[in-house]
Amino acid sequence: MANVTKSQAMRAQYAAWPYPQVPLLATLPGSHPFELHVAWAWDRCGSGPAPERPRIWIAGCGTFQPYAFAIANPRAEIVATDISEPSLRAAARRCAVHRQRHVRFAPVDLADESTWPDGSFDFIECYGVLMNLADPQRALRALRERLTPRGVLRLMLYPQWSRSRVFQLQRVARLLGLGAHDRSHPAAFRSFVRALPKAHPLRHAFVTYADSRNDAGVVDGFLHAGDRGFTAFQFGDLLANAGLVPGHWFHRPWAQPDTMAERLGLGDRTQTFVLNQLDLWHELRGNFVVCARRADAPPRETREPAPHPAFGRGGHGPRHRLHLERLRWFGGRVPSRTGSGDVVLRASDARSLRAGAAPDHLRESGIVLGGVDRAPRLPFHAPWSREPAFLAHASALRTGRRAPNPLYAHLFAAFELPQRHPELALPDLDAWMGRWLPWADPLEERPIRFGLTPYATLQRFRTNIAEHLTRGDLPVAHGYDAVRLRHDETMLARVRSLLREHGDLPAIERSDAALRELAVLLFTHDTLFLPIE
Repeated sequence: MANVTKSQAMRAQYAAWPYPQVPLLATLPGSHPFELHVAWAWDRCGSGPAPERPRIWIAGCGTFQPYAFAIANPRAEIVATDISEPSLRAAARRCAVHRQRHVRFAPVDLADESTWPDGSFDFIECYGVLMNLADPQRALRALRERLTPRGVLRLMLYPQWSRSRVFQLQRVARLLGLGAHDRSHPAAFRSFVRALPKAHPLRHAFVTYADSRNDAGVVDGFLHAGDRGFTAFQFGDLLANAGLVPGHWFHRPWAQPDTMAERLGLGDRTQTFVLNQLDLWHELRGNFVVCARRADAPPRETREPAPHPAFGRGGHGPRHRLHLERLRWFGGRVPSRTGSGDVVLRASDARSLRAGAAPDHLRESGIVLGGVDRAPRLPFHAPWSREPAFLAHASALRTGRRAPNPLYAHLFAAFELPQRHPELALPDLDAWMGRWLPWADPLEERPIRFGLTPYATLQRFRTNIAEHLTRGDLPVAHGYDAVRLRHDETMLARVRSLLREHGDLPAIERSDAALRELAVLLFTHDTLFLPIE
């Protein structure tokens, strides 16, 4: 395995487990993915009216995105590519069954530009792919070169802090010897994690993960061969170094940087600074998703108000026209992919849109395009040179009688940031907690009393955390082979016993260090601090 490249590992994983696992006959009404229409993205990013027949590249398409983009963009030329040929075959079969004939499929390795499709594109979709590459920066620069001057690239990357529980579950899987290479391993991992106590945050993270119910989803989420997360600062560096700037953040409205900067009193910071706080305090509630433009694109342009093409005239098949007819007579709800909630469309509104009118009250919904310049008010990005030191400290295995529990290391990162890095000029923890009070959305409820969000944990352990912050730096161990837990032998025996109970786990030799790490991840969820010697 040491000589296997990341591309080879990804190709093998997604060949064995095409993702996502969606029933072949699952359908989308033409109005539902309206935020995937090129005209919508161009409008939000200030690129002006989109071409009548835009050219779209889905770079890493999986089994479902080609169908969704084909439904949303019936007049587009769509090129769908993926490293996994079984995924491409599944996507092509889906488009054929649903009579979406304007999609062309091709195998492409994003790490190898010689395999890329020819020409430039008005819209490039690269959703959940770059973190699987050995050199995401190089690939993003090359993708930027394939954008037309006003083109838009929609990019999704996993956040570092909000996804910490998933990364911990991935670590558990590796310590158990589970991976994507064995057909029995997803079910074995599902059984193991579901057997954890209901109060365990790792069990909660697993059972609330949308794809945990199917094997392909378990592999993609937890048995992945090349996953990683990015902090908002790292995401900003990645975009800036590729010659890209955010045109519109594809987040639910209150998680837009401008909105949250105002609410948290961060109006003089950058977009990536605000997003880093949202991620660190687990209030992003999703992944980093941005519609980006070239840094050398023409100035932003606000088009005249017009109905979104999905609700106007032309370019639609009979099924979509029937759907519009129902809206014209009865109205209905149109789901949003940006998490803004359903758009309630009255019958009179649907008739106005069909007639070419653009009601003012629908502009914010995105169903009417133009008329408003939605340019971000905050500056985009400023690098943080001391972040590597902060990340190293946050991931260090600290020792002592009251060492931070490694299971909750990502929570301590939120608590310690203002004090450890005064150059960021953040409020002290009490003042910062007060600013979060109206906006934080703690996930904790019985039986999980703490450990899902920094805010709720801080509420419960305010005195203990304040005392921890007054202490100096603790000694750091280089790994679990250099430490001992309280009742170390008992803890190791407990792990061995648990592993014997799960007879479907691989029979592999595990070191004491691996057993000790498993003990921390599996058995210490009821304590915020942990004696580590």
